[in-house]
This record gives sequence, structure tokens and C-alpha cells, in this order.
Amino acid sequence: MLREDGSTAVFAVERGEQYAKDAFPTSAVYGNTAGAELRLITCDGYDPATGLFDDNYVVYAKLVA
Repeated sequence: MLREDGSTAVFAVERGEQYAKDAFPTSAVYGNTAGAELRLITCDGYDPATGLFDDNYVVYAKLVA
């Protein structure tokens, strides 16, 4: 990500977590953080019987530079 000063923001992935849609930790995923962080939220847990995704997968990343 290019910053206003021309430098590049670099984020490092810390972890990924799978959550059931009915137990999604909204505050933990969308809440405030002490520093710059990113969250990638996508679908997971595909059920071919229903054609639906039962879960979400969240990737957590923090600013390193």
C-alpha cells in the first residue's frame, strides 16, 4: 500500500481462523486495534449438499513497515 510520503506499507500475516457464521466474533474482527492491521474475511466450509458456505475464514495481518 503506497503511503502519502511515497513509502510502502508492509503487512505480515499473523494467523488465519475459521469461524462458524453463527459464532462470528464481530468485535474481535471489526473492533479497534492498537496499531494498523488488516482483516481479510471470506467464506469457508462449503457444504455441497446445500451449496452454501457454513463458515467464514478470517486472515489477520499487522503492519511491519
